[in-house]
Amino acid sequence: MQLCFFDDSRAMRLMPLTLTRPSNLIRTGILTISEKWSLRIGAGHVTRQMPEYMQGVYDAPGIDESKDCYWINGRFLPDNDVMQEVLSLGNDQGLMHANTPVALRLDGKRSATIFKAGNIPGTDVTFRDTEHGTLLDAPWQIFSENGPQILADCALLTNKLRKIHLPDFPGVHVSGEDQIFAGSSVKIEPGCVINAESGPVVIGDHAHIMAGSLIQGPVSVGEHAVVKMGAKIYGDTTLGPWCKVGGEVHNVVMQAYSNKAHDGFLGNSAIGEWCNFGADTNNSNMKNNYSSVRLLNWETGKEYDTGLQFCGTIMGDHSKTAINTMLTTGTVCGVSANIVTGTFPPRHIRSFCWLTDKGEDVYKFDKAMETAERMMARRGVELSPEYRSMMRHIFDKAERSTV
Repeated sequence: MQLCFFDDSRAMRLMPLTLTRPSNLIRTGILTISEKWSLRIGAGHVTRQMPEYMQGVYDAPGIDESKDCYWINGRFLPDNDVMQEVLSLGNDQGLMHANTPVALRLDGKRSATIFKAGNIPGTDVTFRDTEHGTLLDAPWQIFSENGPQILADCALLTNKLRKIHLPDFPGVHVSGEDQIFAGSSVKIEPGCVINAESGPVVIGDHAHIMAGSLIQGPVSVGEHAVVKMGAKIYGDTTLGPWCKVGGEVHNVVMQAYSNKAHDGFLGNSAIGEWCNFGADTNNSNMKNNYSSVRLLNWETGKEYDTGLQFCGTIMGDHSKTAINTMLTTGTVCGVSANIVTGTFPPRHIRSFCWLTDKGEDVYKFDKAMETAERMMARRGVELSPEYRSMMRHIFDKAERSTV
């Protein structure tokens, strides 16, 4: 079977993270949404629709007209029950979740036509409702759903995960050994404590856990990620591939390649790629009066009540903080922003903003790309012309935007 992801207009609600990626490439739990579906369906061919300005940045091969295709809403998280419903779909049938099309099955010829035209599927389809699965409707769900998603991904990856072999890691103290998994070439230094009694701890290939680190599951540490000495990693946290993390972290999802290498607290947050937190950056994840947190809706530019008591920072790709930065509860930061303030910055920080105590200025595009290129080169990743063009599009939009 083929698999094609589409984004509806409400994918804007996941911005700023969907400013730089289609929603199916968001990571929550261990895997991206695309990976969750691909593994469950066993699709041999995976593609995706995306905005024109992202094309060429992410893989999107054409559709084979000779094979049926499942179309999946990119922000829809699967579970076992909804998978049974999806696999039972016939041609021109689909599922609706919360009045939103989330899964359809179409023949290859029709799918190829829709894909080439860049249209969203749904015309002449018979839908039925489902209450199963989870439809992401706000960026904070990326971290609020993270604990259950780690558990679900562990079940999905049962045959791929390898339980830790303690003799390979002398001086490491564990609890809940059967729930600790370590990939190949993992390094865990003496003095680390890993507690998996409250949920699994999954350590990806080539990850490095430095001496004195404390990890309490459920936690996912991605491939090539580094947990710095003495770090305290609390449950419901995902450190994506190539991330470096120190200090205290609780219920945070870092997509990939982002760094919080020094002391400081980060909690209840969703962080993009290529972000960097200066030493002793701290965020507030709860208001002093214990009331629910209000957050910026990127789609409308207005605040809304999340209903959450704990909500920290939503940060787009390539944004950075200076040393001793203090982020307020419910901060939303766009793409490629620099926060260099000695006091609390505003809670709404637009893309390509250079923010100091003197006020807000535009982060010049060429300077921003020079920094991005240097940072990406350190991980062996090229800043391609297509990627630069995507960032230019975001820059041009940001200058006319209020966020």
